[in-house]
Amino acid sequence: MSGSSNYVLGHSDAEIERLQLQAKVLEGPTRRLIHECGIRPGMRVLDIGCGAGDVSMLLADVVGMNGTVVAVDRERHAIDVARSRADQAEYSQIEFDVANDESFERYAPFDAAIGRYVLVHQRDPAQMVRRTAAAVKTGGIVAFLEGAFQSNGDVRPPNELYRMIGDSIVSACRVVLPAHDVTGRIIATFEEAGLPNAQVIWESIVAGADSFLPRYVVTSYRVFLPIIQQLGLDHSEIGDPATLYERLLATAAASRAQFVSLPQVGAWAVRP
Repeated sequence: MSGSSNYVLGHSDAEIERLQLQAKVLEGPTRRLIHECGIRPGMRVLDIGCGAGDVSMLLADVVGMNGTVVAVDRERHAIDVARSRADQAEYSQIEFDVANDESFERYAPFDAAIGRYVLVHQRDPAQMVRRTAAAVKTGGIVAFLEGAFQSNGDVRPPNELYRMIGDSIVSACRVVLPAHDVTGRIIATFEEAGLPNAQVIWESIVAGADSFLPRYVVTSYRVFLPIIQQLGLDHSEIGDPATLYERLLATAAASRAQFVSLPQVGAWAVRP
């Protein structure tokens, strides 16, 4: 979102597709964070790093027609995709713009601000939280949902193919994401940003073989593959990426597998 971050996956069509699958997987945790942190009808809310606009539309459902969502991303292509999707879904209360965290205050003040998978990309996560808080009114809400990339997902009964896929992705994330472990210090990060008493939800998504979760993991592997190979983290036993989903689904269906995501961590605090 700023000069202090580097979104390594870009905003290609394949990455936009991955983000939309990610949105389906993360819809439940995102809705819970929105509800628990206190975002309500009529509020004016900032959506940071909106990507393809999925969080923006969830927020619009909550704030209603009397509220406003200002959705920003530093990538023009992402904003164009998000605006088109919101227009098709007739969300007139969402305003989209190309912006970075250094310009949040020009849209201020907000009743709340939220970002999803934003802090993991920051070299200084506390600075991002601090700049976000500066755009929020006193007594307003600052919230982030982040993946705990210092942990691993799981599948039961164990599935070796899925283990290798997940291991490749998470190992790459631990190298390329500047703050892959931010969820393990999320309370301290909020405190450093001047937001004491952060509240935290720590949860994993559990789903079957016919869910979005395994498709999202395979799509992520395909998008990450050039980085995985560059870092020497690929497993030759994984085989052809083009047939990977079908092969994983076949083995998972045979064992009636239950997939468990890596932890999703929602944190929020009130600006004092």
